[in-house]
Parts: sequence; C-alpha cells; structure tokens
Amino acid sequence: MHLDEEQIQRLRHGELASGLEDTVREHVAGCSECRILVARADAEEAEVFTLLRQLDHRLPRVDGHLVAARARRSDFGRLRWAAGMLLVIGVAGAAIAAPRSPVRELVVAALNRLGAEPEARTVVLPAPSADAPLAGISVEPGAQLVILFTSTQAPGAARVSLSNGAEVTVRTATGAATFTSDAGRLVIDNSGSSSGFEIVIPRTAPRVEIRVNGSRRFLKDGSRITTGNPADARGMYIVPLTQ
Repeated sequence: MHLDEEQIQRLRHGELASGLEDTVREHVAGCSECRILVARADAEEAEVFTLLRQLDHRLPRVDGHLVAARARRSDFGRLRWAAGMLLVIGVAGAAIAAPRSPVRELVVAALNRLGAEPEARTVVLPAPSADAPLAGISVEPGAQLVILFTSTQAPGAARVSLSNGAEVTVRTATGAATFTSDAGRLVIDNSGSSSGFEIVIPRTAPRVEIRVNGSRRFLKDGSRITTGNPADARGMYIVPLTQ
C-alpha cells in the first residue's frame, strides 16, 4: 500500500496528526517507491518556483506567499490545484501582456500542467526506465567509491539511506542531471538543477564518499558515518547541495 497525493502533500507540509505522521514517516523510511514519490513532489514544487522566478515582469497585486499559504491551509485535491492555477494565471497575465515577453511559452506550459487533474488518488511508481519520469544510475561500490556532484545548487538536497542491497543507486527527476561512472568514481553533473536526489548505499560497502563541488559532505567508512547532519528518525541522512 503506497501513499496517495494528499498524504504526501500533508507529510511535506507538516499537516498530519502527530500519531499519523510517525506512522507515515516509518512507512516512507521502509518503502523506496514512496520515498521516490516524495522526492518527485519536492522536485515538481521546486520546478514551479524556479519557473516563476524566471518571469521578467512582477505583478504587484499578486502575493505569492499569501496564495501559497492559503493553498496549504485549504483542503487538498481540487482546492490545492485551484490555488496554484490562480497564482500562475495572475502572473501569466502580466507576463504575456508584455511586448515580446520571453516567458510566454513557459507560462503556457505551467498552466497546462497545473490545470490537469491527477489521474488517480493512489500512484504506484514503476521501475525507472527510459520513459519514466525519474532517472538514475546503479553501480557496484567496489573497495571505494566517490560520488561527486559537480556543482552546488539552491534549492536541493540528497537523501541518503543505507540498504541491504549490493549496489549504490542514485535517482532524481528526468533531465535534472547527467551521470558518468568510471573506476571508483560516480560523477553527477547537476549544473543548473534544483531537484532533490535519492542515494541508497549498501551497508556492506567498505567506503563511500559524497562530495559537492569538491567539498566532502558525507563519508561512510566501514560502519562509521561522518556527515554534518545526524540521521533522522527514519535513519536517513540529509546532505545539503547548497553552497
């Protein structure tokens, strides 16, 4: 049983009852598909805000924070989509009205996406493939593996968890990064990306290091973990990709 859209959004915005939130977080910690759904929701929201930041004309009468806050307080489903459409339609009106506005096509694409009804309340993500909305790579860690993000980014973070598998797996939104693997190194070109990443490391991996623009952010050396942030209640480490 996987989380539906409403549960995912309430979890991300801290609107679940305390007892239910603990149960949902425990489920997400043990369910890779639900973790991917949560990561995809983070990525989609980041893409919308990135799109809005690219608009070349600001609409003074539209308070984006107020609209977003009302959307979070309202019931999820139709009301949430309506609030998002109101925000984008208002900004789109100003942008499209401007002569030779470079954002006309971007705004139309955003309206099309936000105006679409979700196809189902419960979504089960298939295994990543060439046609799937997520992309990634899996490699054997060997004696030592360095995972190198080529750039810092804002926003963005990598969720790192340990598994009983045999391969290191990295996943993110399709088109958010490119991957190159050679002996002892996995290079992730995340230049210009604002998406989150999910990294799964085998507990048996001897040594795995994560670097961001040359700066070490995470190290697994045998059973010892060295990082700036301790594991959360789900046993997951949050590795920031910001400066």
